[in-house]
Amino acid sequence: MKIANKGLKIVLMSSLLAVPALAGCNNDSSEKTTSDKPKETATVEKDNGVKTIAESLQKSLQNLTAAIDKNDKVEIEKLGKELNSEWLKKENGIRETFPLLYTEVEKYMQPLYIGATGGAPDQKKLQELAGQLDASLTKLASAKETEEKTSDILNQAVGQYEKYVNEEITALVASTKLFTDAVRAKDVEKAKQYYIESRVHYERVEPVAESFGDLDPKIDAREGDVDEAEWGGFHKIEKALWMNEPLEPMAAVADQLDANILELEKQVKELKLRPTTVVAGAMELINEAAISKITGEEERYSHVDLMDLAANVEGSQAVYFAILPALNENNRELGNKLDAQFTVLTDTLQQYKKNGQYVLYTELTKDQVRDISQKLAVLAELMGQTAKILQ
Repeated sequence: MKIANKGLKIVLMSSLLAVPALAGCNNDSSEKTTSDKPKETATVEKDNGVKTIAESLQKSLQNLTAAIDKNDKVEIEKLGKELNSEWLKKENGIRETFPLLYTEVEKYMQPLYIGATGGAPDQKKLQELAGQLDASLTKLASAKETEEKTSDILNQAVGQYEKYVNEEITALVASTKLFTDAVRAKDVEKAKQYYIESRVHYERVEPVAESFGDLDPKIDAREGDVDEAEWGGFHKIEKALWMNEPLEPMAAVADQLDANILELEKQVKELKLRPTTVVAGAMELINEAAISKITGEEERYSHVDLMDLAANVEGSQAVYFAILPALNENNRELGNKLDAQFTVLTDTLQQYKKNGQYVLYTELTKDQVRDISQKLAVLAELMGQTAKILQ
């Protein structure tokens, strides 16, 4: 929860959510939109059809895995794009018929594609993702359509989202410890590296973190959000690192950040989520990204705002996966629009990567910032519509 400028955010939110019609007309022709997704696969031919699709994807994945094992960067990028393109041609029917298995495949397909095409492939990470994707495709190949009620499937899916949150929190604890250890050791370069890594995990689960009262401000408050005497957490250390301030006073801040992150982990593991709570958190996350993070005010000193924003989109997409069964039954068209808009945003953000890292916010032009903001506003409006389905 960001405390400052709350009234301003409400005003800006109203104006941004009025943008969808304009933003929809403003998409660059090179980007994937709903109309770009092949229409010949609107329905999967039940069990045999899905098995054929899964096995075809596994063959393509085997070729990509071989390139990863050889660390052939040119082939990795080429085959990564081909695998993603094949998935986009076939995913619609999977999403409608086997929503939970679809979300599991997408969970690994998207980061594999991003990692393969980001300009600096991490061989070990790509090998891990390829193995996980292969296991998911094996499950998909043997899938049988069920007659489960939407409410039952939705509860299972929310359980999967809880698993996603717990995995991210575990990663957050580990990466934050690396960050704070580097701060205490006064190793500036390592601290900057681990700052970015830990921020990714935090931003993905920020809606959940914000549900625990004053814990989020203790971890994530920006300068001016709270009284100077109470200010601590990530951004206080960020300022010291990027403004070349002495790191000795940051040791105590690092200690307190560790304690707060561990407390967050404890509370998250005790949390039971409901579909409506999950969606409300995703809406807040995207709204905040569209209103404040796109202005560059979140990462004032490091300027890694695009990394924050991409993590917010990833966290919201995990929510979309959780509610997909209900969308399939009650508003399939909305589900298709959400899927297309997540693709648009992912592809747009990919354009701003160099050597596997997002460019600094200060390198963006005003037109580029406006374009990203409009696309976020479209996504925020669509996520807002899902709330009505779950009421």
